[in-house]
Parts: sequence; structure tokens; C-alpha cells
Amino acid sequence: MKTFCIFAVFLIPCSLAFSEVIEVTDVKGRSMEVEVLGYTSSSGNVKIQRVDGQQFQVKLGLFDSASQQKIIDNTPQERAKILIRVSVGKRRSRQGDSSYMKDQTISATTTIENESRDIDFSKGKGTLFLIARQTRRYSEDDADYGKVLSKQEFNVSIDASEEFSYEAKSIVTSYDSDRDSSNVGGWEYYGYLFVLENDDGSVHTVETSLGSLKTEVEASPGTGKKLLKLSEGDLVEKNLAKR
Repeated sequence: MKTFCIFAVFLIPCSLAFSEVIEVTDVKGRSMEVEVLGYTSSSGNVKIQRVDGQQFQVKLGLFDSASQQKIIDNTPQERAKILIRVSVGKRRSRQGDSSYMKDQTISATTTIENESRDIDFSKGKGTLFLIARQTRRYSEDDADYGKVLSKQEFNVSIDASEEFSYEAKSIVTSYDSDRDSSNVGGWEYYGYLFVLENDDGSVHTVETSLGSLKTEVEASPGTGKKLLKLSEGDLVEKNLAKR
């Protein structure tokens, strides 16, 4: 068996090899056994470990097509380090000649940054919820609940050390702005919920401006998956449980 010139000219016996060892061949037909430690598709960098423990970083193009696919298939699935920022803009105006009814235009930008240097985030999905709160709570004790004003989904793929932004479709709502017993109700913006899913549908990150919900999500990560079942127009409690 021939070996790559960048590696030693001997092989450690198979009994000493690491787990997940595969045989790969370069474009010149030279073969060897390695363990794949990492692969970054945006740069083409492959980190491999020889059976004697020495590690190397090479380009994927060094290998033939079959070995390239084998390397990709055997790359450990690491979680990218993701930073999410949701910026919400609220603009209100008087509704007609009313002194208390207001129209509120809500816009939002979601910025997702992949802080990983060597891990791409590919084929994920983002779901942004914009939540409103019933203003009739000022006049009725049992009217303190919310509504899903908007649910917007979009695909997310971010190379290592890159950034992605999504401009949400603006929505308009209306509500009684008087905070007293005369309030006739309406829906005023309350907060957002953002759920980022991996390519396999598992939840990577949940970000929210709703304080009580944030605590619940941190205590039980599975909550994020349940929240994805919410639909636009659903009436919800403060923790976004359906009414």
C-alpha cells in the first residue's frame, strides 16, 4: 500500500487504529487510513488524524471523488456557535380622527452570526414569531393574553465566520392606547420568539424577548420544538401556551 508523501512511510498495526478509521485515496492513487476530525465546506479544509496519532490539515481536493464523499460522510457533526440578534421597530400613528385608537406598524430584522471559525451552518431553518398583547387587560381582569400576529419562516445557511440577515415582512395592528377602564381592546406588540433549527429538524437555538418564556426554554430545551407548532392568529398565554 502506498502512502501520502506528507505522512510517515509506515503504518501502525490495525489493532492500534482509532475508531471511525477510513481508507482514502489521493488524486495520484496513493492510499492511507485516517480518522476525519473536521471538514469545512466553505474553505475546503479537511483535518485528519493518521493512525499513529499525528494530525494534518489539507484540502479536500487532494483526494479523489470517492474519498471526498467518504470524508464528508464521516465528518463529525459539530454544532456551530451561533449568535442571534432580533431588532424590532415599532411605529404608531393615530387611527383616523380617534384620540385613543392607534395603528402600529411592526418591522423586524433577524441577524444570525456564525462565530465558529471552522464549522459551517447549512440547510437550517429560522422561524420568527411576533407576539401581541390584548390591551383590554386594562379594563377587564381576565383579558390578559396574547396573540401570534406573525409567523415567518426562512432558510438559513451560513459559512463559518459569516453573517446572515432576514428582513421580516412588516405587519400592522391596532389597539386602544388608553390604559384605563375605558380601554376597548386591540393588539399591541409585546415581544418576539425566534427558533433556529438544524438541517435534521432539531432545535439549535431559541431566542426570545419574553422574560418568563426565556426561563422556561432554558430549563427545558424541548420547549422550542413545541412552540414551532404555533400558527399565525393563535391566542396564547404569557408563556405562549395556546388558550
